[in-house]
Amino acid sequence: MANQDQELTTLQLYMQQMGKYPMLTPEEERELAIRAKKGDKEALKKLVEGNLRFVVNIAKNFMGWGVPLTDLIAAGNLGLIEAAKRFDPDKNVKFISYAVWWIRQAIMQTIFQQTGAVRIPIKESLFISKVKNAYEKLKESLGREPTEEEIAKELKTSVKKVKNALAIVRQPISLDMPLGEGGEEDFTLLDILSKKGTEDVEKDLVESTLKEEFERLLNVLDEREREIIKLRYGLEGLEPKTLEEVGEMLGISRERVRQLEQRALKKLKAVALKKHLQNFLS
Repeated sequence: MANQDQELTTLQLYMQQMGKYPMLTPEEERELAIRAKKGDKEALKKLVEGNLRFVVNIAKNFMGWGVPLTDLIAAGNLGLIEAAKRFDPDKNVKFISYAVWWIRQAIMQTIFQQTGAVRIPIKESLFISKVKNAYEKLKESLGREPTEEEIAKELKTSVKKVKNALAIVRQPISLDMPLGEGGEEDFTLLDILSKKGTEDVEKDLVESTLKEEFERLLNVLDEREREIIKLRYGLEGLEPKTLEEVGEMLGISRERVRQLEQRALKKLKAVALKKHLQNFLS
């Protein structure tokens, strides 16, 4: 309990400080990026400060993996700083679109360092994400915490699968805990992370950026390979399918599905590795 109180206090102070930094216009951001590239440390500092809210939105998506939210944010901020140092304003790319990769990599590295976690397979992690999204959606519509049965019905899946996913998700801090100072103006972490305004714009940007990146990645595959990957891993809101189910849907054997999936994954890994190296060396 003491650790959670300390985590809450740290988070409260951070949120209050972060709220003092103004959001940047595209013009201001570009000007700061140009100055930062020339070695202006003050411009670099302002470029980072103007995008701190974005890091919080990314970090909250990694809650429940055994690392305190404050540590996730701190790691994401280091990724943001690294992105600001490397960003080239002359390229036709938004700064935040470039920074998302560095932020996510820094957060994931911290998770693996602190927990020694074994990587969860893509298929399982995607389903866990769907369960968390369904939970939040139902909680808002019902005005209470949804049951496992309600989540299963929403996702058209089994209660057992939902239970297994929820067992993995262990948030270290409640989104409903007050972050104010005990007065009538108390607010919660959920208020900050989900309130309408600039944070929503940033969240939409994150989602659209990741979607664009993923669509570009899938473009290296042929039509059948894309369809198999989408079906096998439950992309675009689909329920993940077994090799047998995909084979039945496409009119091919289980073994053929496996072969095409492996071929597609090799292509995706090759492109992902190339992109990783480009981001690292840029």
